[in-house]
Amino acid sequence: LGYTHVLRLDDDSYIHSRIRYNLFDYMRDNRKVYAFRQPVIEEGVGDGWDELVDDFLDGYYSYSSNNNNKTDDDTTTTNVTKILQQQQQQMRIKDFKKDRRISFYNNFFIADISFFTKPPASTFLNVIDQSNLIYTQRTGDLVIHSTVVRLLVPPDQIHWFRDFSYEHMTLCRTNPQCGFGVLNGCPQNGGLSRGVGTYTDEEWSAITLDVKRKVQYDDYKVMVMGDEPDRNCLWMIRFKTYVGARDVMECLKRTKRCYPYLKHFLDDDEAAETGTMIPS
Repeated sequence: LGYTHVLRLDDDSYIHSRIRYNLFDYMRDNRKVYAFRQPVIEEGVGDGWDELVDDFLDGYYSYSSNNNNKTDDDTTTTNVTKILQQQQQQMRIKDFKKDRRISFYNNFFIADISFFTKPPASTFLNVIDQSNLIYTQRTGDLVIHSTVVRLLVPPDQIHWFRDFSYEHMTLCRTNPQCGFGVLNGCPQNGGLSRGVGTYTDEEWSAITLDVKRKVQYDDYKVMVMGDEPDRNCLWMIRFKTYVGARDVMECLKRTKRCYPYLKHFLDDDEAAETGTMIPS
C-alpha cells in the first residue's frame, strides 16, 4: 500500500496543544525508527518473558557472530562494519539488562513499518508469537514494543516527543482499590504530560486543577459505585510538567531508575540541568 510509518493514538488519548509540523516528515527527515510520548516502568511482563528474551539473544546473536567472522579479502570492509554494529548491539543488550522494565507507553507511538517487518525484529516477533506468552501470560504490546525497540534500535534512532501536551490516564475501577494500593477512582496508569514550551505556569495550574476535580468527582466512582468524592487522592501527583499516576511520574525523576536510559534522548543542556524532574 506504500505506507512507510504507523501512528497509534488510542480513543482515550488526548493531544492538548497544537502540533505545528508533520510528525511523519520529522521521522523520515531525521531517520528515526521509533518515537514515544511517555516513558513508564512496566513490571507485569509475565512468567517466562525474561527467559524467552535471553534465549533469543543467545541464539540469534551467537549465529550472527559466527557468520560475521567468516571473512575474505573482498568482504573485509563489510565485515568490519558488521563487527562494529555487533559491538554496538552488545552495548545495547548490556544497557537493557541493567533494567529491563524501562518501557514506552504505546498508547501513542510512531514507528517505521519496515523495522518490524524485517529481521531481526520480525524474527524476534515470530519467536514471541510462537511462545504463546501473549495468551498465557500478561505479556502485552507495551512490553513487546519496548523490549524489541530497546534491544534492536540504537538510541539515536528513537525520539521522545516532548513538545506537545498529551494525556492518557486510566482510573482505578475496582472497589475499594486496585493494585499497589491505588484507591477506586484514582489514577492508576498514565496522566497528562505538559509539552515543553506549552502553557504558562498559570494556565498549567488551572489545567491540573481541572484534572484533579474530574478525578475527585469521577462519574463512575461517585454515581455508579456510590462512593463519596475523594478529596485526598494519594495517587494524584501534580508537578510543573505532569499530573497523573505514579508510573509515569517516577520515570520523569532524574533520581530514579529511568533516567540513565532517558538521558539518551535529552540534549546536552537538558541533561546538564539539576532540577528534580525531566521537562516532559
